[in-house]
Amino acid sequence: MESDKEEPMVFLDRTTRATRGKRMTKLLDDEVEEDEQFWNQEALKEEEHDDEYEAEREVADEFDSDFNDDEPEPDAVAQNEKEERDLPKKRLIYPGKIASKKKKKKTKVVSKLQDIPGDEKPDEELGNKEQNEKEENEAQEDMEGEKVIRKSTRTSVVVRQAERDALRAAIQATTKPIQRKKVGEEKRMTQEEMLLEAAQTEIMNLRNLERVLAREEEVKKKAIVHKAVYKGPQIRYHSKDGCNYLEFCNGASFNSELSTKSVPYPEKAVCVITGLPAKYRDPKTGLPYATRDAFKAIRERCRLILLLLHLCIHL
Repeated sequence: MESDKEEPMVFLDRTTRATRGKRMTKLLDDEVEEDEQFWNQEALKEEEHDDEYEAEREVADEFDSDFNDDEPEPDAVAQNEKEERDLPKKRLIYPGKIASKKKKKKTKVVSKLQDIPGDEKPDEELGNKEQNEKEENEAQEDMEGEKVIRKSTRTSVVVRQAERDALRAAIQATTKPIQRKKVGEEKRMTQEEMLLEAAQTEIMNLRNLERVLAREEEVKKKAIVHKAVYKGPQIRYHSKDGCNYLEFCNGASFNSELSTKSVPYPEKAVCVITGLPAKYRDPKTGLPYATRDAFKAIRERCRLILLLLHLCIHL
């Protein structure tokens, strides 16, 4: 029974270390210090006049007093660029990183007590003065060259503008002004001109009418034809058990439908021009014809008849 019981846990007493927790506290302190150093940088500080934004009212466009003045000289532009470059830039230093210091170029310092021979010293001073004078002269020549270039470009622009204006004026002088008709001014036509115009329009209308009719005929031919169902008297043929039967339906009878007389053949159409058996019919007039020449003659006669009818109506 005693062996089955669990043995109680034994805790050993250990002495605490003297350096217990020092490393962790140091790390935490360093982290807090770096955090404060990061958030207290000049780049993240608020400016003095940085107030809350307020919506401004819309104001009409205003032009500066120097809007129509010429552009500044290159010296002024270069000076402004130099001033912009000289402005200090704010940089962020992230925690855990050390700000990099700019390396200064080492310059050799010559002590005043250094012995310099008397003959060489004035020669060096004269050489330095001459070199400085040459550099100043070259700079002045460069500036004069730039000014000359700018003046030359301006004069060329003015000359081109004057040429364009002269060309535009010459074109306007040579072109004839468009004469617009006044309202109510119309050319009066004589009786002969009106009759001639009416005859021309009539011929055009007849041609257009022929084209329209021909198109309508083509459309009718292409249209789908729905066959009507026949519902009149019918005779049906049956074959059953080796016997053939005829059935008369829908009012059909033996005496009315069957007859001993043969049906006469339909008469063959004859060409109205040549008198030959006609195989074709003119779709416009419905007259039969046999040859191409006969068809042309039918159309010519039809056209003459239409013109005569039209003249009779007008007269």
